[in-house]
Amino acid sequence: MIADLPAEEQRQARWVTSMFERYTERARRVIFFARYEAAQFGSMTIESEHFLLGLIREDKNLTNLFVRDRSIKSIRKAIEGRTTIREKFSTSIDLPLSNECKRILAYAAEEAERLTHRHIGTEHLLLGILREEKCVAAEILHECGLRLNGIREEFSRSFMQQLEAAITHDEMLTAPELPEAGVIPDADTAKRIAEALWIPRYGADTVARQAPIKAELKFNVWIVTGSSSTEVPLSAFIRQDDGRVLSVGGPEP
Repeated sequence: MIADLPAEEQRQARWVTSMFERYTERARRVIFFARYEAAQFGSMTIESEHFLLGLIREDKNLTNLFVRDRSIKSIRKAIEGRTTIREKFSTSIDLPLSNECKRILAYAAEEAERLTHRHIGTEHLLLGILREEKCVAAEILHECGLRLNGIREEFSRSFMQQLEAAITHDEMLTAPELPEAGVIPDADTAKRIAEALWIPRYGADTVARQAPIKAELKFNVWIVTGSSSTEVPLSAFIRQDDGRVLSVGGPEP
């Protein structure tokens, strides 16, 4: 029980529990497999290299996409060459996360927010590993040619392409009061358009509780999001060059 732990450990346990609620099923399985790998290596803590092995086990499509020239076996051998292998023990033993792994999870949450993703998935765990630059897993990924900024941009580009492909012509919305030539020149204009879209759907009071509203330009798309801590944040994706509204999100009206 969390309540039986010392105060500092209670705080950390609640933080981890609340964060794991945002994890996709696949991301949770990565951590489960990491725990298994740690037990196989006889490690008393879950380390970054165990995260990497868990990621490879769970999401082969993701790792094959980026780790093109190195097989899974070669990565495992690289890890075995950099770690001390001790006697295996039962996977029923509860293993703590190393400080590196705690930072990786925190970085993964930040990367999900950076990409405006509601949930934390395997792709965010990969970015989290790369951000912990001096850990064993990141060093091996660097040797495979992976670089944080390049992978981050690839995920951003892929997300935008999926978003546009998923929205058909019939689902396109008409943005109100567009500036001349349909161009959305700045963040304030994008925010005003988003508010004009949200108010008829969710009501003026709900929109007011979303303050401060944020707007960020990524790959020619304004991503406008609310900042409510008590309600589902509102969102709108608006093309900069022609003002097309790609998506509007929020609680069920």
